[in-house]
Amino acid sequence: MAFANTSKVAWDDGDEPVEVIQEDKALAEVDDFIDDLMRRFGADDFVLPLSCKRHNFRKDVFPTYKSGRHAKPKPALWAVIDEHLNTKYASKLMVRDSLEGDDILGLLATHPNPKRAPGKRLIVSIDKDLQTIPCRLWNPSKPDIAPRVITPHDADLYWMKQTLTGDSTDEYPGCPGIGPKKADAALVAVSEALRDASAEEHLAALWQAVVQTYEFKGLTAEDALTQARCARILRHGDYDYATGKVALWSPPK
Repeated sequence: MAFANTSKVAWDDGDEPVEVIQEDKALAEVDDFIDDLMRRFGADDFVLPLSCKRHNFRKDVFPTYKSGRHAKPKPALWAVIDEHLNTKYASKLMVRDSLEGDDILGLLATHPNPKRAPGKRLIVSIDKDLQTIPCRLWNPSKPDIAPRVITPHDADLYWMKQTLTGDSTDEYPGCPGIGPKKADAALVAVSEALRDASAEEHLAALWQAVVQTYEFKGLTAEDALTQARCARILRHGDYDYATGKVALWSPPK
């Protein structure tokens, strides 16, 4: 909404373009979007998780994680919307030290009964990474498609696929030379063969396939683990609310 309501205008030939914003329109669109979601899904309440601006725990795992994000300029309207959210919706915001907003969504979605989001929950996000979370997920960029149920098997398959392919947007590389097709070739048959297995057995088999792929490329299980920790959106049990510490994922033994 910040980008959509910002334009560059050169008032005269040869002038440097200046940024022109439609502040009132953008803020109204934010409010209307939230109201529409509440009506669409008959929700009693909502939570809006935001990423911690101070630190991201994944940078301790892989220092170049999202290292280029700060170099991409944002329109002035971005800060205006941010202030609006922090003012009008202050009671709905959730921020946790070192966590991304996606991690808070993952923790809330997988907690048995979180205080801030009790009962039935739905994640609303256009981010493909949320497919690594067992949850109900709705993509607002595809409004005509009903919410999806992501099972634990689905979530782990997508997470291990991300571990192999990496993510250029988040700037972790995955396994060299492994794109989506090769990742599917390594993982999908393994997953389908264990469709009726427990989530633990299913993940263990996927992890073994991931490690074998990394080793075939001359890398190690430790290399694979670093990428898996970057790709993993936190779930219940991965975060200590009392200490604010993340329990980094360790593979099954």
